[in-house]
Amino acid sequence: MSFVLPLTTSTENQTQDPVLFIFLGASNLARSFHGLKYCIERCIFPRPASFVHAMGPGRGYLSNGGILNAVYSPILNCGILEAIRNKKTKDLSVVALITDIGNDIMYGVSSEKIINGLQYLLNALGEFKTNIFITSIPVDLENDISELHFHIIRQIYFPKSPVKYSQASNNIKAINKFILLSSNKKVTVINDMKQFCGIDKIHYSLFKSHLAWSSVADAMLLQAGVTPTGKVGMGSMAVSLCENLNRLIASDILRLKKKPKGFF
Repeated sequence: MSFVLPLTTSTENQTQDPVLFIFLGASNLARSFHGLKYCIERCIFPRPASFVHAMGPGRGYLSNGGILNAVYSPILNCGILEAIRNKKTKDLSVVALITDIGNDIMYGVSSEKIINGLQYLLNALGEFKTNIFITSIPVDLENDISELHFHIIRQIYFPKSPVKYSQASNNIKAINKFILLSSNKKVTVINDMKQFCGIDKIHYSLFKSHLAWSSVADAMLLQAGVTPTGKVGMGSMAVSLCENLNRLIASDILRLKKKPKGFF
């Protein structure tokens, strides 16, 4: 196993200070967590890295969400921000990823409330002097999905959702506009994830997800002052899928195990 040292242009303190990575998302993130974490740990070594995360299939930022018997509390109310506040120290760098935005739309939350929630999250993370990465919703309903396709997807993933095609389309446009306008020195918008989506236009393709997360890892590592030569491999993505399935069944659905450390 080869390790990549931090950029030589960084100061000695920068290359030794620990980094806290915050991952917030839903199914795409949960299915790929191991691969993304492993890539970052490998590239950032020997610099200390820790991780906290709130994710899971169907998870919302403002709504309860989930799948089958697995119900997740809203990310904004799950306690992760309080945990970060308790972890924050003077020499700790913080890098956050906000992704998989959109489930709240299908739970009937208005675009105004979602935007307010995202603004609250950006402000809260900003208190920790966080470098934030946020992905826009990688679908344009009018150009990418027919109304029939939308109804099929809604029936499969959100069978109780009352949201109509035009309502979802307008909400996506409003939220993506807000995300794009949020870009600044501390907030980096990742706006090119559509190319990695699979047939349902919601989840990344099994054959492209490693490429999707490699691009995200590259951006986050550069911000942390690390040469992003390592990539997320298809092998680690296979491990990610297996770990996610095990966690979903044993911890979230059957509740036979406690959630692993760092999961909210």
